Amino acid sequence: MNTDDDERDAWQMHSDGASWDQIGIEMGCSGTTAQTLAAEYERRTDAAAHGAQDTLF
Repeated sequence: MNTDDDERDAWQMHSDGASWDQIGIEMGCSGTTAQTLAAEYERRTDAAAHGAQDTLF
C-alpha cells in the first residue's frame, strides 16, 4: 500500500466533503493544485479500470 499518494488523499478528502481550499490548506498547496491532484487520481484509476475490463462482445 502506498501511504504517500497525495492524489488519492486530495480525492478522498473532497469525496468526504472538504472544499478544494480546505484540502489545499491541509496539504500545503493551493486549492487549484489540490483539485488537479484529485483529477489526476481519477484519470489514473479510470485508466486502470478500463485496462482491467474484459470485452463482452
